[in-house]
Amino acid sequence: MEKKIRIFLDETLEENKEILLGKEQSHYITNVMRLKMNDELSLFNGKQGEFVGTVSSQLKKETKIKIYKKLREQSKSSNISLAFCPPKGSRLDLLIQKCTEVGLKNFIPVISDHTINRKINTERLNKVIIEACEQSDQMNIPKLSNSITFGHFASSLDEKDTVLFADINHKKNNLSELLSEKKNNFILFIGPEGDFSSQERDQIKMNSKFKSFSLGANILRSETAAISGLVLLNFLLT
Repeated sequence: MEKKIRIFLDETLEENKEILLGKEQSHYITNVMRLKMNDELSLFNGKQGEFVGTVSSQLKKETKIKIYKKLREQSKSSNISLAFCPPKGSRLDLLIQKCTEVGLKNFIPVISDHTINRKINTERLNKVIIEACEQSDQMNIPKLSNSITFGHFASSLDEKDTVLFADINHKKNNLSELLSEKKNNFILFIGPEGDFSSQERDQIKMNSKFKSFSLGANILRSETAAISGLVLLNFLLT
């Protein structure tokens, strides 16, 4: 099967529109994917569905795409978000990439007492998100929120939010029982590798929005827990 080439464009898409690609995307189309004149590719913007176009002009550093047909309507956005304490380095990239591939609505970086990585490069991570959406055939682009403290996160929840806290100390895996109201906003919450502080655990226990469940007996790294939890949520809510 021939590989489907997809690119994200942050602009209005419509049939018969001609679009001039930026330098980076022109390089990708011409030098990486080796597209030639009249070759097809798919385009999406996370709002209007997916379109198909052809290469209509190709200069050294400039490529134009002519849109000629709409392929798919925009799909409904997920009601699952991920709140997580950012791990360091390539493990954060892996978390963002793989969770985007699985599917979710929002990434919410939370700075807890034991979080080591307290400053993330949102511009770079947004590129990781876009590339993962292009690769995984998704049309909805997860939003990456600004980092917030644990206290701010806990106090900002609204009445339709349910925080599913993946707790290593919780023995019963009763996740399906916590998803009876499937239209709620579900937030999978993955803690730091050093676990939460005793004060934070007390806040979690006292906040009725937090519902604890188990991801199994094994101790998982934060990125593994995030990916595993999202797979379970997507399966159970489908």
